[in-house]
Amino acid sequence: MTTSLRYWTSFRDIPWPPSETGPTSLALGVFDGVHRGHQELLRRVIAEAKQTHRGRAGVLTFEPNPAGFLFPDSFPGALSLLSERVEEFQRFGFSDVVVVEFSREFADLPGTVFLERFLEIFPHLESVVVGFNFHLGHNRDVDSRALRTWLQGRGIRVDIVPALKDNDDSISSSRIRRAVAAGDLAVASRLLGRPYRIAVSGVGGVRTGASAQLFPPPGRYRCTLVGEDSSREGMMEISENGNLWWEPQIDQIHYVIPTV
Repeated sequence: MTTSLRYWTSFRDIPWPPSETGPTSLALGVFDGVHRGHQELLRRVIAEAKQTHRGRAGVLTFEPNPAGFLFPDSFPGALSLLSERVEEFQRFGFSDVVVVEFSREFADLPGTVFLERFLEIFPHLESVVVGFNFHLGHNRDVDSRALRTWLQGRGIRVDIVPALKDNDDSISSSRIRRAVAAGDLAVASRLLGRPYRIAVSGVGGVRTGASAQLFPPPGRYRCTLVGEDSSREGMMEISENGNLWWEPQIDQIHYVIPTV
């Protein structure tokens, strides 16, 4: 199945509609890491779309992460780059992905103003699924319950997914970031539902930053190197100044996976 990938770069200029349209069930959120809680939400959207005649499953997500854009000094880093999130959306079977290129323009919008424009992008919207802790708009002025009230008043169903628990604590991107930053990759992988992986390309040197992916603490790690058509065991090193190196080199590398 072909996935339509569209970018919403300016509030005034909405992206062109996809070549195929139909009743749309939509997942709405950042989905950093696409962890087990996110996966439950995404499965609900896919199920909704399959139950609808000519139904389509869509995602609206944000890049960069709004938390990193608004609070760069305190944001530790993303769990996944946009390319990895889109890859996961495709794997789940989403046919339409819209990426909001988050900027000061979007950050300053009241939530309901954003939603009015958002409905123009999805003219056949039938249902929206969000997490329990979803917020939208300037100063996070629209939460999941306000979103449900606003959209239901326009004939659109809203499903709010409760927290998925692990050892009595909610699974969240923030919790996973804390685990990765502490070097507890076993916990991070359990909450993600897969090994924590670092997206890379080329032959060495990936620098961290406010919008870069979060690394484990500095040190040497055994790892798995994943390329276009192969994978092999290796070693990786994260330096104190935030550079990542790995060996041996393999062609068209995509991910470095630290061994838990």
